[in-house]
Amino acid sequence: MAQTKAVIIPNGASRVLVCIDSITDEEPAGRWYNPFCSDPVEFESVLQLLCSMEDFYNEMSFPQCSVQRRSWNAVGRPPGRAKRKEVKRFMSDEVFTQNKGDRATFVVQVQFRQNATWQGTVTWAEKNEIQHFRSVLELIRLMDDSLREGEEKSKASGAAD
Repeated sequence: MAQTKAVIIPNGASRVLVCIDSITDEEPAGRWYNPFCSDPVEFESVLQLLCSMEDFYNEMSFPQCSVQRRSWNAVGRPPGRAKRKEVKRFMSDEVFTQNKGDRATFVVQVQFRQNATWQGTVTWAEKNEIQHFRSVLELIRLMDDSLREGEEKSKASGAAD
């Protein structure tokens, strides 16, 4: 009988540092970091950000997905339940303090992936404000509101000079 190796997912593995560097046509662009990714992941839109994070969580099988993707063709179909691979740390947790976005920085902690969406907390690093979200749409709205607030403050301080 072959023994299977237990994979233990470290606490905080689903925590991601999102650095927003620019906004073009209302779309944020930047990069995100996780200590269990070998390199920062760049994105040029909200959709790219969310899809790349979802792929990362699926690869780690954590937080566990509540629904399975389906496909019409056999090529793109995942074979049953994904097996967890060995988790390897590439960066220290200092990545969360050493990197900042040019426009804004957020720490997204996805705690659950239930009801076909995400639940967790988002911290706006510049103000150290923590908000809970119950869906990906709410997460997007919280980040967008923070970006707009930061933009209004920078316009107001520029007009005062």
